[in-house]
Order: sequence, then C-alpha cells, then structure tokens
Amino acid sequence: MRRAGRLVISLALVALLSADLQAQSAQAISLQVSGLYNGVFGNAFNGLQDGVGGEAQIRYTPGAFSVGAGFEYTRHGLDNVMEDAELYGGFVEPRYRIHTGSNVLAPYVSARFSLLAVGFTGGELSTDSNFIQLNGGGGLLYRLGPRINLDFGATYGYNRLGSGTLKRNGATLRTFDSSSGANAVVRLGLAVGIGG
Repeated sequence: MRRAGRLVISLALVALLSADLQAQSAQAISLQVSGLYNGVFGNAFNGLQDGVGGEAQIRYTPGAFSVGAGFEYTRHGLDNVMEDAELYGGFVEPRYRIHTGSNVLAPYVSARFSLLAVGFTGGELSTDSNFIQLNGGGGLLYRLGPRINLDFGATYGYNRLGSGTLKRNGATLRTFDSSSGANAVVRLGLAVGIGG
C-alpha cells in the first residue's frame, strides 16, 4: 500500500513538472530575442532621454523556476548634444512561473541584475563609468507552438552610475560623482526552445 501511494505521488510530481515545462517551454534550453523600451528617471540620467533597443538571452528552464543570461542594448538621445548615448552589457535574470493550470498562458515574476557600459555614437564623447541596474517585475508567456513562446514583460528598478570622467576627443570635459536613478523597461520578444 505504501509503495502504491509513493508511486501515485511520484507520478503526480512528474505530471506537475511536465505541466510547468509545457507552459513555459517544452525544452529545457531556449533562446530569446526581444525589443526593449527603456524609460529613465533620476539624477543618474540627467540629460538622457528614454531609449529603445534589444536583447538576446539563453534560458535554462528545469521547471517553474528558470534562469537566463544575456546581453542588452538601448540607445538614448542626449539633450543639447548631437550624439546619442548607448547603454549595453550583460545581465542575469531569474524567473518564477506562477501556476495557473493553463498550458497556453504562463504569468511569471522576475528579477534582473545588469552591469552596463556607457558609450556614444558619434566618436567624440567617451566616459569610463558604468551603470549597475537591479530590476524586478514580471510578465506573461503565450505559447505559440511546441517550441515558440511570445514573451511580454515589464520591470522597474534601481540604477547606480559610478563616478567617472566625461571626455571629448580624449580631453576631459568634466568629472562626476556617482549618482542613482530608476528605470522602467517594457519588453516584447520571442523565445524558441532548442534541443530535445
């Protein structure tokens, strides 16, 4: 009797895990590309306008919990300057899928840690400072097929710009202290499962 009970519990756990995998991705490994809108606020972003860009990531999904790592890029106009600023770098993003019983829709909560460099498009400006971003939020996966999910997500977070020097053609324009700010990111992308 105890063996039968354990077998039933084991089969139920396997079925729950399978349901989690189906609602997110039928494959444990997936690749995702997304478009980004990055709204910026606070002292760290003085003179920087909201920007757009994209990201690419690889994600490991053993069950309801998954973790992704990738590269993000957004381009932002600068007030009273002909060049645009670029924020780019790597990130790690854990997610937890909220069970709803659906194999088509999968809401999730997420966090993201990013380390971003600052660049400029015209070649005259440069800086030696970096951004650290810590965002939290969530989203919704919509299953388009056995290997493809549509991903709509949004996060809000804390940003810290390190102290540094702003230069034009190698000559120092000014130095600045570290400062903080916030950002809100909206993401729309496609995730494609790979492998078995």
